[in-house]
Amino acid sequence: MSDNPFLDPEFLKCPFPMFKQLREDAPIMFMEQMGMYLVTGYDQAREVLLSPGRFSSQVNIPSRHSEAAQKIVDDEGYGRGAPALQNADQPVHTAHRNLVNEAFRPKRIRQMSEYVGKIVEELLDDIQAAGSRADMVCEFAVPLPLIVIADQLGIPREKYRTFKEWSDAWLEGLGAEISEERMIHNAKLVVEMQQYLAQRIEERRSEPKEDILSDLAQADIDGQPVTTETVMAIVEQLLVAGNETTTNGIAAGIHMLARDNALHQQLKNNPQLVKEYVEEVLRTEAPVQCLFRRAIADEEIGGVKIPAESVVMVHYGAASRDESRFDNADMFDLERPKKGAHLAFGSGIHHCIGSELARVEMAAAFSAFTQRFSGVDLIDQDVAYHATFALRGIQTLNVRCRQ
Repeated sequence: MSDNPFLDPEFLKCPFPMFKQLREDAPIMFMEQMGMYLVTGYDQAREVLLSPGRFSSQVNIPSRHSEAAQKIVDDEGYGRGAPALQNADQPVHTAHRNLVNEAFRPKRIRQMSEYVGKIVEELLDDIQAAGSRADMVCEFAVPLPLIVIADQLGIPREKYRTFKEWSDAWLEGLGAEISEERMIHNAKLVVEMQQYLAQRIEERRSEPKEDILSDLAQADIDGQPVTTETVMAIVEQLLVAGNETTTNGIAAGIHMLARDNALHQQLKNNPQLVKEYVEEVLRTEAPVQCLFRRAIADEEIGGVKIPAESVVMVHYGAASRDESRFDNADMFDLERPKKGAHLAFGSGIHHCIGSELARVEMAAAFSAFTQRFSGVDLIDQDVAYHATFALRGIQTLNVRCRQ
């Protein structure tokens, strides 16, 4: 059993009361057990996120990877943790973001709705054909975003289960405590992923196609070709983000529908409310609960002094339930004003580049699900969450879908 209270299984099921108390006591405080500052207040979180000149995104999180595990990735793969997109500062961040901006422009993503909807319907067809009993994580929430991001990258969608295994290995340890043996196991899987991606990148350099991988492989920054290591780091982040955020969000939304039949009927009878449903799921069940920053110099936020080089955990999930920003913040409200004001996708220059795609995928999933089925029942009432405080994801969601 971990000594970290944030990894207690009961806390992971329902962390909101504790965060509410922490936020009321002090919206930013030093957590001795974790050796970092925790930000749970909305205004304080926004200040950190909107101040990249004061708080760096290049952060070394202690104990995420052992030396032996890191050496495997460094020696046999392409390293891990090269600054790119989410963990890069300026000017590198903007240079990398410009490489993929076109692929994720909101107008282009909205035009993908029909394509995403077709994948959703195919997955629901399979569930219905199997008798309408399903693990909605494994059979729906996982494959949808992975198939979509694989298509966009130009990687065979049939490998999505392998992508999932690689993605989990790349991410495991963030906000979690895992054994040395597990770290070594994950490092070997990360090397597998990197070697596979390296082959695909080299193929796109010589024979480009109409996909993001080709765009990156053919790109240059200030007249210099983008290195394989940089392409790798960007693709890894797109693959992981394309998996975790939407998977966790879809699973959370289906879980809510299974617990509240009236909510299911409300969406079924009022499909125009699906967008509002997506936003409230994101706000109340932020799939990515927190990310980290590093104070570049001595700082002060909300009257709290933060020494230079301190790690700051910005808690999106807690900040998005701040009563000072959202009235009755713990209540799920489809008529809530300030739609999209939550911090589930961060804020500022590092606002999630795939946020619009995640919204399209979640909306397509909830819309098709509520229109196809008259209701949904939980088979296992006791739902377990992944053992990480950085993400909020249901492990297994066994349900019976009513015709």
